[in-house]
Amino acid sequence: MELKLYTIDDFNAQEVEVMHKIDLTNGILKPYRFVCLQLVVIMFMILLTYKWAFTFTQVIEQSILINVTFGIIGFLVMLIVHKLIHKMMYFILSKGDRIHFDYKKGLLVSQTSDKYLNIYQFTITMIAPLIIITTVLLIIFNFYAYSSIIFISSIHIGYCLIDLYLVGTAWSNRFKYIQNTNDGLYMYYNRSYYFNNQCK
Repeated sequence: MELKLYTIDDFNAQEVEVMHKIDLTNGILKPYRFVCLQLVVIMFMILLTYKWAFTFTQVIEQSILINVTFGIIGFLVMLIVHKLIHKMMYFILSKGDRIHFDYKKGLLVSQTSDKYLNIYQFTITMIAPLIIITTVLLIIFNFYAYSSIIFISSIHIGYCLIDLYLVGTAWSNRFKYIQNTNDGLYMYYNRSYYFNNQCK
């Protein structure tokens, strides 16, 4: 992932607007490196969740083959739900704008039109799948404590690392507005006339 500095002059605007562009498919943090980091997080979450689960319930152990198989299948289902939650939240917070998805260099990335979200709307949109899906899986696990659910949840949390990275980048750099385009994710410090009527 690459963090580049631009000015609004590059886009033929009438006033200077400092912003950053994040390209998830091209930069210092290559997709395969990020996947390795996600795998580490997944393994950590499996161990942590197992330890936590054994403190309050009797985990129904399944074979490693079933855990991995169901974990992957379950994650693929959760991935669809994950993207639908992103789409729903963006539709609500952008007041009717739609989001679409594209597959670039091994990454499934979301793209929007010319709408901008403020930092709070962006945060809600990005972390909503993590909170909603994890909560639902915890409720299911409370009634059906199968070990494969731990794998599904852990894999999904690892996948959400990219969402947390983007939210963390926005907050740590004190950006106020975010636009997701075909070229990448643009994060702005200030709101200019250029999108004054788009981001309330």
